[in-house]
Amino acid sequence: MAGALLRRRYGRRIIPATVPGLPMPHPRPWPTPVVADGFVYPLWPADAYGPYVQGASGPLNVDTRYGVQNPAQGERANCFRDANGEPVPFRQLYHAGVDLFAFDGAGRVVWGEAAGASIHAVAEGVVVATLSAGGEGNVLIIGHRLADDERVYSVYWHVGELGVAPGQPVARGEVVGAVHDLGLNSHLHWEMRRFADGLELFPPGSAGARGRCNGHVAGVGYTWDDDPERAHPDAFGYLDPPAFIAAHAP
Repeated sequence: MAGALLRRRYGRRIIPATVPGLPMPHPRPWPTPVVADGFVYPLWPADAYGPYVQGASGPLNVDTRYGVQNPAQGERANCFRDANGEPVPFRQLYHAGVDLFAFDGAGRVVWGEAAGASIHAVAEGVVVATLSAGGEGNVLIIGHRLADDERVYSVYWHVGELGVAPGQPVARGEVVGAVHDLGLNSHLHWEMRRFADGLELFPPGSAGARGRCNGHVAGVGYTWDDDPERAHPDAFGYLDPPAFIAAHAP
């Protein structure tokens, strides 16, 4: 009963094993982004949305923060393969972004209420790519330039209605889309990272390269490796979204 309830509530995640073979964004001479003078959360107000954390935002054995392992994902197969060629259970993967669900006034998840919420660009930038993921909505990638000329990318998954196109400059806070309706599981998967696509995200000999993770859906929303030192998202150029925003607030 508990497992069935969890499947109804939490549903599927966007991952290459779910929607394989989507085209990668191709490099184009897009305009150079202006320097981003500050970063904000993609859903407003920020305190009305947040990750599901067992014991904090709900009772289920679920955690959708950055860099965590989510036991609720269970034993299902995915695109990672261990040293023996066996699929790594979803529950062992590390979450490479943050899932933003709607919160009530007490900071607890309200299932499904995030559907249709406006998604705001976290900073000035240029749209790098938009990719269709079928029933999972769209993937939107925006490139940003920091004062030291470093490039970072904000990634938004489960975007239903897109309001921007590749090559388009965007301003901080500009509405770029809306959260896709996934029923009770409606949420925005949001990443901050240093790479624009996932073509060479996982090096040769790694669990991701042995499987089918490279070159799918502009990277994946999870990481894992046999070597614990490179299993966490930090090892692959992902950034902790809330920590990054806190360090780069306007």
